[in-house]
Amino acid sequence: MADTKRKSLLTKFNILLVLFYIGSLAATAPLVYYVTRAQTYESANKELSLLVDMVKSLRKYVAEDVRPPLLEQGIYHPPAVSSTVATGRVALRFLQAQPEYYIKVASDNPLNPKNAPVPFENTLLEIFRNNPGKEELIETGEINGKRFLVSSRPSRSKASCMVCHGDPAAAPESIREQYGTDSGFNYPAAGEVVGASVVGVPIGNIDAIALQRSLVVIGIITGLFTVFFLAANWMMRRSVIGPVVEITKVAREVSKGDLNTKVEMVRNDEIGDLAHSFELMRRSLVAMLKRARSQ
Repeated sequence: MADTKRKSLLTKFNILLVLFYIGSLAATAPLVYYVTRAQTYESANKELSLLVDMVKSLRKYVAEDVRPPLLEQGIYHPPAVSSTVATGRVALRFLQAQPEYYIKVASDNPLNPKNAPVPFENTLLEIFRNNPGKEELIETGEINGKRFLVSSRPSRSKASCMVCHGDPAAAPESIREQYGTDSGFNYPAAGEVVGASVVGVPIGNIDAIALQRSLVVIGIITGLFTVFFLAANWMMRRSVIGPVVEITKVAREVSKGDLNTKVEMVRNDEIGDLAHSFELMRRSLVAMLKRARSQ
């Protein structure tokens, strides 16, 4: 009976520890998951902002500082007068050094076939055309099999664009020779969306990244809990279960009539008080028996 109680006490203690462990995981794992997602997006947003500003500055430089004087002199060199071509050339060199990023000026009526939109970019173009006042979109999407956090801005036709993108018969000969006349012409009126600047930074699979970090944290917590569990069990057996077993053993001997077995335990805690009280009871029984025998 006593042995059953001893096991039950330790079992209850272990169940309490396991419940504490499960509760810790239930609180910590989701927290790590969502914090990781937030940190991943924040990091991607910072990188995205830098790339967007770089592309925006490049296109503005070509449109305002380079194109006007060259057109006045009748020079139609595409890498100089076209912000789209200039962005593409710079992006090509940038992506050779940083291939994980994405930079493109997409158009569904491109001079250069390389600027033709992928499905995700077609979606962006449709959103801009259906929402004329929208100047920027930040979305997550898949491009060429990879997930990106993407910032896109609409490219609208301007009067200066018609020199190269208006009537193909009136386009500069160098443009027609290089790109032909099948695509990239007959732009709509000024102000209409004809393309989109698309800049993306890789985010991979955010859920997988968050899950991986959560599993690492779960592993650390499990390791710490295992050490704590073993240490707590050792302390429980040494400080509580062992002394209780010893007192129980003496109680059994006393119950059988052996009053000479003493409880020899020096402790300054509740278990010590219990042992001292039992020893006083044993001594009282011994004294009572001696008095009874002497009468």
